[in-house]
Amino acid sequence: MKIRIKTFAQIKDILGADSFLECQDDSSMMEFLKALRERAGKSEDQLFSRDGYLHSNLVLILNGARIYEEEIDSLKLSEGDEITLFSPVSGG
Repeated sequence: MKIRIKTFAQIKDILGADSFLECQDDSSMMEFLKALRERAGKSEDQLFSRDGYLHSNLVLILNGARIYEEEIDSLKLSEGDEITLFSPVSGG
């Protein structure tokens, strides 16, 4: 199944422009993140901690709804899902 990935700023530089990631049917969010970590290659430490979770300063959105770290283990993905990954913007 194909999962659409939308990225911005530095994350786009690491993972590439908006694209799709092929996953097995009924893949979990953790499996997706593992594949994304592999795509990041040598830059994986900029997005992921050693335990494979996204850094806490990154925002993960699934089909328009924010996903929190405690939800990641239980989420299953479906064909056509859209995942957005970005760093929050701050300033004053």
